[in-house]
Amino acid sequence: MKKTIPQFWYSTDEGEKSPLLSSLLWPISQLYRLGTGINKGITRTRKSPLPVICIGNMTMGGAGKTPMARAVLKLVQDHGKFQTTCFLMRGYGGRQKGPIEVDPLIHTSWDVGDEALMQAEYAPVIVSRDRYDGAKLAQSLGYDLIIMDDGFQNPQLKKDLSLVVVDGGFGFGNGMVFPSGPLRETLQSGLSRANAAIVINRTDNIDLTPIKRLTHFDGKIILNNNYHDNENKHVVAFAGIARPEKFFQTLEDNGYKIHAHIAFGDHHIFTHGQLNAIVDRAKKANAGIITTEKDWIRLSDKWQKQISCLKISIELGDDFKSYLFKKLDTLSA
Repeated sequence: MKKTIPQFWYSTDEGEKSPLLSSLLWPISQLYRLGTGINKGITRTRKSPLPVICIGNMTMGGAGKTPMARAVLKLVQDHGKFQTTCFLMRGYGGRQKGPIEVDPLIHTSWDVGDEALMQAEYAPVIVSRDRYDGAKLAQSLGYDLIIMDDGFQNPQLKKDLSLVVVDGGFGFGNGMVFPSGPLRETLQSGLSRANAAIVINRTDNIDLTPIKRLTHFDGKIILNNNYHDNENKHVVAFAGIARPEKFFQTLEDNGYKIHAHIAFGDHHIFTHGQLNAIVDRAKKANAGIITTEKDWIRLSDKWQKQISCLKISIELGDDFKSYLFKKLDTLSA
């Protein structure tokens, strides 16, 4: 199975470790850390006019921030004190700098990015590279709470609650900062700013020692739809996300029989040639075609009619619900 992140970032598979390569990249990691530190030092952090819940992670991608943001949205709605919640996002991959409100009838993934367009199906989305400007727009449009999907490392906006999402099958990889490893910053730096961590699909083969002193909870990926429930579940699966193997594993865990695993880079722009090849391969195998929701949203109507997407959500326990409700009580006081 193809992986689109460097194999030496993985710490759980002994055969995939590469301490030498990590060491060779260490000087670049120090430059990356220096640049991040300078950016934080020169960026003014401002208080949002609205309460801000930030959903972030420590690694370069694939932890589950986006479905976690939707899970938090659902709990905010259940809580009831905040009536008009919106998402605030950078709009990665889109050309719009913002601040703008996403309109799915007008905007495409080329405009606002795939994740923003996807989240707009669940709640209003503000896209803004300057998060403070985005928060001001949200206030002017009458929203009363912001869920910041990503932005944990962005210093522009003060957060009232910061939740770090951890992939329970990957953890923090080899614990090194990019490019020596998958971390966006050191664990000490990042976790010191977090209020709590949520481990998604926890396994026994990763080291979660870094979050033991942090309030932490468990979450589980569940399927919202299962297009092949009454069929053979024989599919060609493709994905252009940070960790496509996670998508493939989710399918297999839910009874899908994958004829072919096809992995692309994160936020990959699919060509007609690539999609035609996938369709041809599925026809020859008499199989369906399935991809992630994030990939599906980037496809044209023509391809969406031929390809299914798997929608997922995060199931959280009553312990996290109680924790979040107490925080929301404080924010709404």
